[in-house]
Amino acid sequence: MRLLSLLLLLALPAVAEEHPIEMPETPIMVGSPIPVGFLLAWKPLLQAVRTDTGVGSRFGSDNWQPLRALGRYTSTLLGEKLLVRAELEGGRFQTDTQNGLNPLTGSDGYDVTGRLLGGTAVRLGQGFVVTASAGLISRYQRGRAAGGAPEIGIFGVTSNMELEFRVAPLITASLFVEGGLTPFPYAAQKDLGDLSDASEIRLRAQLAFDLTQEVAVDFGYEFTRWHASFTNSSILAFGTLDRALLIESRQHALILGLRWKPSHR
Repeated sequence: MRLLSLLLLLALPAVAEEHPIEMPETPIMVGSPIPVGFLLAWKPLLQAVRTDTGVGSRFGSDNWQPLRALGRYTSTLLGEKLLVRAELEGGRFQTDTQNGLNPLTGSDGYDVTGRLLGGTAVRLGQGFVVTASAGLISRYQRGRAAGGAPEIGIFGVTSNMELEFRVAPLITASLFVEGGLTPFPYAAQKDLGDLSDASEIRLRAQLAFDLTQEVAVDFGYEFTRWHASFTNSSILAFGTLDRALLIESRQHALILGLRWKPSHR
């Protein structure tokens, strides 16, 4: 009997090796990299405008516009796989007659730009996230002066991509690029003529500092170029038709924003 017990004890390690005990696996939930939450930012800018009827002109109207703001809301759908974003920005839109611009281009009004986007975000490595989205864009500007900055709305499509990299435990650097085509006009004054083409390009470099798990402060620089060309325009020709009209604005903006990030995800 003792010999049988000894043989059983010697056989137990071999049986354990052939049939190892499997422990149940516990999945680790990883949150979506989509940057959900609210952003409210002050966005003052230096604006330069150029108007050309074919004879050539220089950029003028380098005016500092402090009364500008940006609001953005980002959320998710389809189990946090799809990004949805609504963005609204605008404020004072002022031009003057510096550097030889035609006096009729002087104005003191406002402009509003809205975006409605859908997209996704992918985490490519430790602290490295790529976010891409596309959707609709609309911009409306209105000058208060008679014959001033053209009153026009433009509508179209846009797409963008943002690269985010966490450079320190509480600091994230990001680069952003956007391009849009806005060929559809609305609410335009009649003497502008026919819109031939219009486009938008936006570039941004930014640093985000996490104050708490839910609150961050954003500091950044953004460059935006708006371009529109018209045919059969009479806005600068005193009643006669011009062959063409080009209006281009370049905006150099600073961004100081406060962002709320929900922590329940």
